[in-house]
Amino acid sequence: MTGYRWTTDKPTAAGWYWFRGQAHEADPFIVQVDAAGQFQWPDGGYQEVTLAKGEWAGPIQEPEGA
Repeated sequence: MTGYRWTTDKPTAAGWYWFRGQAHEADPFIVQVDAAGQFQWPDGGYQEVTLAKGEWAGPIQEPEGA
């Protein structure tokens, strides 16, 4: 399995990523970044990746096997 590192570099490709806020005020969570560069917060709201303040890790690869 690939190790992930936290970075403030924002995702530039669609996929699944870990996200955590700047102040680490909440547990990290997984978001899906779409081709338009937006992701959905756990509360249902959408935001552009470029406006999010926090750290990213990924993209997360799907597990192998069935």
